[in-house]
Amino acid sequence: MTNCQSCGMPMNGPTDFGGGKTDNLYCRYCTDAVGNLLPKEVVRQNMIQFYTQTVGKTTEEATAEVDK
Repeated sequence: MTNCQSCGMPMNGPTDFGGGKTDNLYCRYCTDAVGNLLPKEVVRQNMIQFYTQTVGKTTEEATAEVDK
């Protein structure tokens, strides 16, 4: 199993990898449609949104977790 070098997400199958490229170091959430790494602030905001919507954390809790 490979983990995203940006966010740490496990990448198990081709659809988990950025751009669907299994040699990409970054996941589909940290990259654009062709697999290029998104800017750090965009990845950070996406992760905060994920924590608030999926895990149920407040914005403050999610921000602290992401920045950790």
